[in-house]
Order: sequence, then structure tokens, then C-alpha cells
Amino acid sequence: MKGEELFHAEVQRFNSRLFELIEERTRSCNNKILSDALNYIRETGGKRLRPIICLLAAEAVGGSRDKALSTAIAIELLHNATLVHDDIIDDNAIRRRNLSNPARFGAKNAVLMGDLLLGFSCEMLAECGEPEVVRVVMRALSDIALGQYREFTLRLRALDEVTERAYMEVAEMKTASAFMASAEAGAILGCGGEVEIENLRNYGKNLGVAFQIQDDILDICGDSAKTGKPIGLDIRNRERTILVIHALKHASCADRAYIEDIMTGKIEAADIERVREIMVSTNSIKYAITLSKDLLLDAKANLECLEDSDAKYKLQLIADSVAVRIKDQMLDAYV
Repeated sequence: MKGEELFHAEVQRFNSRLFELIEERTRSCNNKILSDALNYIRETGGKRLRPIICLLAAEAVGGSRDKALSTAIAIELLHNATLVHDDIIDDNAIRRRNLSNPARFGAKNAVLMGDLLLGFSCEMLAECGEPEVVRVVMRALSDIALGQYREFTLRLRALDEVTERAYMEVAEMKTASAFMASAEAGAILGCGGEVEIENLRNYGKNLGVAFQIQDDILDICGDSAKTGKPIGLDIRNRERTILVIHALKHASCADRAYIEDIMTGKIEAADIERVREIMVSTNSIKYAITLSKDLLLDAKANLECLEDSDAKYKLQLIADSVAVRIKDQMLDAYV
């Protein structure tokens, strides 16, 4: 089987178990708001990268993926809960080519749905029977919330005060922490050694930060028909992305003043196009792509300590699939 087919098979296998659980819970709970929240996860799909990394990490260190299943499901529920809250904060109307949860159900209902998903996630996590795994996943939840808060506060700071280091710290907390917890929890449940656990955690870190950088790239020059998201949302939300930080550092005085002006005022569609032109002229898009590629190479290097196995190969394939994501989803003019 080709790499894409292998990963698709993993997604299908995980989804079958996840959907069984959703069906069981929706039948037994007799609660419309939780049923709506769970059915939304089933209907809108997702890459399922985090839970699959958890399962593969357990197998890659010689353990059983079945022992990691409840934790993998807990991580996917947690991830979807944070997306609900993220969409409320950012006023996102579209998620995975569908109406976002708050756009479909309303912001107040969405808050409750996110909370219910977190509660259900904790129930599933408790089934693992490993206090250290519970600590790892709950720490990730705290880091995601803190990362979201830091990102939000960065919007309030002057543009020239935001550094690449500050961006990386936010990316690690907000996005990479779930990947890190997935890999680390799986390795612990698979009874991996200290070196294996640490390297798999770093694999998740490098993969997650690369994933966030790619999200930033696709936000400004992605094909919305492929990404399933509107273009320029980060600019409209005045996010201090790696591309904005790099462009401000390398732009002419006039272009820098233009970015600073629109990031504090009303933003029109023409402004998104102009900012993209500046990012092209300053090589900010190329810089971000290179940064992402380097992180993905580091992620694959983190796997070298593992013995060869199908699980290790699939973890490598995940890094490769993330590397190809940019090319597949960018507008042709920027590939």
C-alpha cells in the first residue's frame, strides 16, 4: 500500500472505534446538546493525526495499540473541544469546509458543547489507569489554554514588540502540546524507555510547530477550496504569525507602515492581497516553508532511536504527509 492509503486505513480504523463510542453514548445519554456535539465530530471528520500518533507511538515502542485506545479517543475529544472554544474566540464561521460549531449552534451552546466534550474526554482518559498519562494529557490541556491566551494577548501588543521566539512559544503551547502529549502518552502506555519517550515527545513537538507554521502559510496563500477555510482570517484577527513577524523585519519602510496601519484598523479584501504581495517580496512565505521543512526533518530524526517497525514507518509517513500538505493546498501561483 502507498503511504496515503496506509494512513487512510489508520483513519478508517480509528473512526470505526470512535463512531461506535459516539453511537453508544448518544443512545444512552438522552441529552440533545451532547448528542449534537458528538455527531458534529462524526459529520465533519478531521485528520485524526493526534489519536493515531498516540496509537502508533504505543506500538512503535513494542506495546499494544489497544491499551492506548481510550487515551487516543480522549485526545481526539479534547482536541475537538479546544477547536470549539477556539472558533468562539476567533469568531470563525467555517471549520473543515462546514459551518463551525458556534456558527451552527450559537456561541452559548458551543461553550457548553466544548465543556461537555472536555468532560467526556476526561472520562475516557480515566480508563487508561495510568496516572502519569493523565498528567501528561491534562498538562497539554492547560498548555493549549495558556497558548490561546498568549496568542490573544500578542494581538494587543505593538507589532515591533513581537519576536519570532514569542511566536514559537505560542505555537508550541497552543498547537504542538497536543501532538507532544499524544506521542508521549502512547509511548508511556506502550512501556517505552526514557529515551524513546523523550524522542517521541520531541517528534510531537517538531511536528506540531511545523503544522502551526503551515496553517499560517495556508491562511494567506492557500486554496480555500482545499483548505476548507476562508483566506486571510489571521490578518483579519490581527494575528502575529511567523509571516507577519518576518515581513515586518524585512519590508521597506512604506510596506512596514502599511502592515502596521491595517493591523490596527479596518481590513478589506484588497488589504489581504496587498499583505500577501509584501510577504512574497520579503520572502516571508519561503522562509516559513523552509522553517516548516526543517522542523519536519527534525521530527523524523527523533524517530531514529526506535527499532524498525510498521508503526515507526507510519509515524515517518505522517511527517512526510505534513510536508506535502503545503504543496497540495497552496494556490498554484505560490507553490
